[in-house]
Amino acid sequence: MNKSTIHKQTIFAILIFLASLNLSAQEKSQKEYKFNVIPQIDFGMLQLENDTLLYSPSGTLMFKYQKEEEAEINGPDVIACSFSYGQDIFSKHDSEINEKQFHKLGLFCKVVSDKNTFLLKIDDRGAKPFESYKNFEGLFFYSRKIIDSNSTQLDIGGGLAATDTGIVLGGLDIFIVPLPMIHFSYKNQFIDTEMEWIGIPDAFITLFPQNMFRIRSYLALAGFDLPKDIQGDIALCCYPFKDGFLKDLASVSLGATHEVKKFRINTEKSIKYDYFTAYGQLSITALTIRGGYAFGGTQTFRGPECKYAKEYDGVFFLNVQAMYKF
Repeated sequence: MNKSTIHKQTIFAILIFLASLNLSAQEKSQKEYKFNVIPQIDFGMLQLENDTLLYSPSGTLMFKYQKEEEAEINGPDVIACSFSYGQDIFSKHDSEINEKQFHKLGLFCKVVSDKNTFLLKIDDRGAKPFESYKNFEGLFFYSRKIIDSNSTQLDIGGGLAATDTGIVLGGLDIFIVPLPMIHFSYKNQFIDTEMEWIGIPDAFITLFPQNMFRIRSYLALAGFDLPKDIQGDIALCCYPFKDGFLKDLASVSLGATHEVKKFRINTEKSIKYDYFTAYGQLSITALTIRGGYAFGGTQTFRGPECKYAKEYDGVFFLNVQAMYKF
């Protein structure tokens, strides 16, 4: 049996599985479960030099199985999963990299039952899929809800992360480390904030979340090579619709970011790009288009015998995201 046939059969099996879940949910009372399938397509383009482009197409299939509030049956309250695959493709070879195509695969699963949350995440990134355990990152966490009110949510827990930590003890690579898990959110008429620490921390803050004009910001770490691994986004957003279903869905934004992209060439070599952007964005949630100017940044190469960084000139970038909920 050839690879093409196996690939088609695998996709067909996944579709049959999702359809069976949907039919099973429909056979039960509509007041007990709600099932959604959400496909998402992303495309990014970044100009690194005058003659070098980086293309980033990807696709994600998400599904969510949720118990309605009035349901009296036993079982988890929420089961959410997603499968994703994407590529980063350079338009030409770099003399030091000698690779043009990088793969990224992802699996995410979250189960919520009463105040308990279980989370599993597995990622594989590299020029060659499944080349080495160093290409993988696996997270398994458990948390419990401590605070649950209309304005404040707090979940605290912990788990294990399996990844290439770069830590060596006694000549052995440390691949599995314990990490905390924290999820905190707070909102009122002036601020809507959410902070999450699952392996690496990130935070979202929106000022004046109920107004036509809002300030949106995002902060996260892409690693621990500080300050270069600090990612940030700040934007002034306009939500022009005062009423209706588009009130909080449609927006126009102007903003600036600091972005970090990492690529593993093989088990010993990797490269990283960090750069600043200024952008404009149009979003109706189901479709988001962002484009602007990518300022010159830094390319960092790491290998077994050397590490160096060089400056490069950026010109423009474009990101498009389309999604739909069935």
